[in-house]
Amino acid sequence: MAFRVETTGSALTDLKNSPRVSGGQGATSAGEAPKSLGETPPRIVPLSDLGELASLFAKGGIVSKLKRKLNKLKGKKCRVTPAKGTIACVDSNDLVYLGVEFLQECHANEDIIAGVMAHEWGHSCAHKPVQEQLDSLNWNQIFALRREHETLADEISGRLMALMDYDPKHLIAFLKRKTGGTHNLKYHDSETRAKIVMNGFQQEKKKIKLANELFPSSAGYRNQYHSTLLDDDI
Repeated sequence: MAFRVETTGSALTDLKNSPRVSGGQGATSAGEAPKSLGETPPRIVPLSDLGELASLFAKGGIVSKLKRKLNKLKGKKCRVTPAKGTIACVDSNDLVYLGVEFLQECHANEDIIAGVMAHEWGHSCAHKPVQEQLDSLNWNQIFALRREHETLADEISGRLMALMDYDPKHLIAFLKRKTGGTHNLKYHDSETRAKIVMNGFQQEKKKIKLANELFPSSAGYRNQYHSTLLDDDI
């Protein structure tokens, strides 16, 4: 595979994807590893080691339910696994890693889990440059590209939360608590990210309202997915 991105968990994620390749195809010069947008994937934790948290991944559990909804909305086949050393991240094989510590802290707040997972589905759908394109960039350009991908994932998470009828305010509060207000090489500051998430949410809600007005169900039933009748490119 030409493009390799990896992961760590920081606040809602770095731009991630599959394990880094040392040398070989994609190396920029002899002995130099190829450039990437992410880091090393976190360590997977077996479900048997999760105790009561394992129920989140079982049929009917929050994580399982959200995975099904997000895959349907984005036309994906992402899988989800618990992991150590991350909040959440996704690799190039569409494997989403959810942090055990994150789930221990937030298992009772479905809105936060939905927002974090929606952010990862945003990453999974983003266009990614091939290795040759990455190798032609300097590191300042690569970090700028990473921030662009984070911005897109934040915006998509807001839209997906609107479609699934979750409240983004819980995600925004979590984001501010975990990341602080500092702009860095990976992320815009938390206030900027909060505005991006909320803008995506509000724009999708407007589409939902308009679609429900334009395309009422013959049975009088309306749902959040009506907005995809107008535009499903999120």
